[in-house]
Amino acid sequence: MPTQNEQKVTVGRLLLLEDALWFGDILTSAQRHRGPAQAMVPLLLSGHAARIVYEGRALLTSPNEDVALPDVAELLPNDIHPSIAPARHATKMLDNAVKRGRPVNEFELDIHEAWMAQRKELMSTVRRGFSWLQPDLGFYTLRGDVVGATIPLHLRFRLDDVPVAERKAYFRKFGEDLYSSLHVFSCLSGKDDAIVSTLDLAAVDSIQDNDRSVTRYLKRGFDGVESMDQKLLLLLIESEVNAAATLIPLVTGLHVAAAFRARLISLWHALSSVRKILSSEPLLTSPTAVRVREVADSANASRLSAQGMDVVRNRSMHYEIRGKTEFSFSNGPMFGIIESASSETFESLDSVVRDVSEDLSHALREWRTS
Repeated sequence: MPTQNEQKVTVGRLLLLEDALWFGDILTSAQRHRGPAQAMVPLLLSGHAARIVYEGRALLTSPNEDVALPDVAELLPNDIHPSIAPARHATKMLDNAVKRGRPVNEFELDIHEAWMAQRKELMSTVRRGFSWLQPDLGFYTLRGDVVGATIPLHLRFRLDDVPVAERKAYFRKFGEDLYSSLHVFSCLSGKDDAIVSTLDLAAVDSIQDNDRSVTRYLKRGFDGVESMDQKLLLLLIESEVNAAATLIPLVTGLHVAAAFRARLISLWHALSSVRKILSSEPLLTSPTAVRVREVADSANASRLSAQGMDVVRNRSMHYEIRGKTEFSFSNGPMFGIIESASSETFESLDSVVRDVSEDLSHALREWRTS
């Protein structure tokens, strides 16, 4: 019978395999699709793909020789794409562990710089005196919900460092490295062709591309928030919540556990990020801001910070299972980790994530449009 440590190693690899097969399915299904979803789904979920690739590489190259698989790791792209690390952090929003101690105004500076850099590019070809007609914000909506925006994407991919003429090759290499890595991870199944295309992306073709001026679009949005940069941060958070709540269910298919982990991670960090903004602005007392605060402080939301939930979050984010926590692994979803670490079941926690995500999505939308 395998020891607890041996089981941890096996389960960590299986979690990686599940996630790789899910996003591999997304990429291959997108490749064969004809419609807006072909490009939009991989782009809008790129932060989740980057997390899988970054954390998967970390598992295969672990300094723990019982965990590492050097022969498999050698098959990965030689150099990790420069956007992988920043893109994976984007799903953490204002809750990046490396930057957790940073005040909100420093995050505002980051997104302000991305806004100004994108604006400069867009204005470079506009005739003098007509700049007021040029939009400087692109955003994408699905069923009326904002699921992505160009300024957060500019920040996510660190496009300031990439000349415009090189962007096409930059993104092509990003996609190639993602798929190559996912294909390597899929070898953990013991098969050469484990990634299969099963998803119908037609429902995502209804996604709409919108262009607006930041100052006009957000001028009256997020009532009580004065800083346009802070409004852009809130738009970033709203888009991540909506991508998880609206888009991911449409591309889940048979990959229920993997998609659940992505939704949990997004909600976990969205709640933390919203609380960070609200605590930095205690005078936000408009009815819509109060509603967002109520959702973030609700009994359901607090279940995500109950005892053992940090373990569940870590097992959804990282594949190497460290520490002394003992698990009663099973053949159920997430191999029984949720039931073993917390008072929740997979089904009850899935319900909490869906309900809180929906409540937070509605509250943020009302705040933005108030």
